[in-house]
Amino acid sequence: MAIPSSDRGFTMVETMVAVGILTMVAALIYSTVAVTLRAQRTAEQTQAIYHAGMVAVNKISRDLTNAFLSKHVSVLEKNRETLFLGRDDEVTFTYVGHYRWFPETPESDQGVVTYEVKSKRLLRREKTFIDDRPEKGGDEDVLAEGVKKLEFEYWDPVAEDWTDEWKAELEDTDPIFLDKDAEKAANLVKKVSGIPTDEETFVLPPRVRVRLTLLDEDGREYPFQTDVQMQMRDAFNW
Repeated sequence: MAIPSSDRGFTMVETMVAVGILTMVAALIYSTVAVTLRAQRTAEQTQAIYHAGMVAVNKISRDLTNAFLSKHVSVLEKNRETLFLGRDDEVTFTYVGHYRWFPETPESDQGVVTYEVKSKRLLRREKTFIDDRPEKGGDEDVLAEGVKKLEFEYWDPVAEDWTDEWKAELEDTDPIFLDKDAEKAANLVKKVSGIPTDEETFVLPPRVRVRLTLLDEDGREYPFQTDVQMQMRDAFNW
């Protein structure tokens, strides 16, 4: 007895063809979704790196613009001298950018800040008081991870070129003047003797160039750079 055509099922060949087509469609959908998700992860990672780099560079710039030096040092507290110690991969300086979160804490707007890289992390260390050990103590914050390098350059107005080191630090033998005329006279004697004066050595650089290079998971580099104009270059007499 013949089976009506409307009641016939799929043959083995037809079933295999249908399964093959479904497999191809599923593979295309999977590859499309995988590429989309991978592109999304890459975009999110890139956005996160750019955000971290811009935030870090802006923070360094703000702190540098608040850097200051002061010649007013108490005879009884010579350990509270201000300074600016800049190298090619690290910088430490006194600044007036500290924010006191709690009114009852014995702090002011002055402090000491250090920027350096350790274990591929950009660290910002801040001390809320100025002492004779700027390289020790303080609270550390991680500004960025995956750091390849951090570079600083300092503009030398005498050489009219960038240098990778800048040191502004009062020597222990420098006299402490309360009279400005006496200080000018002492500087004049130094100039006649060929000795650099405080006005020439105890100053901030006019500009600081900051370069930060971050890496993603695939080793691609993301460079960030800014030139910071120093606002308080000359040392205060108070």
